[in-house]
Amino acid sequence: TGLSVRHVGERFQHSNETISKYFCKILRAVSSGPFFQKYVYLAHVDDPADPFIQAQPKFNPYFSNAIGAMDGTHINCCPSAADRQAACNRK
Repeated sequence: TGLSVRHVGERFQHSNETISKYFCKILRAVSSGPFFQKYVYLAHVDDPADPFIQAQPKFNPYFSNAIGAMDGTHINCCPSAADRQAACNRK
């Protein structure tokens, strides 16, 4: 979200310590071997930057030499039928 721990804690009515603890747990789970190997795909060195970024003048100066998407990662999302609408067009 780009928000600080303090802002997230205030939004969800939890302490900064709790937010930080669970953020670290999720980060460890997402970067662990089994999850990372199955769901995270790194772009190849010769993949061009995303056309949307290349076409936007406000992004192009910062990402003109980018490899792949912004950092080259893509996480596959396969929600259940009940959750598909909530996950649609999320980044």
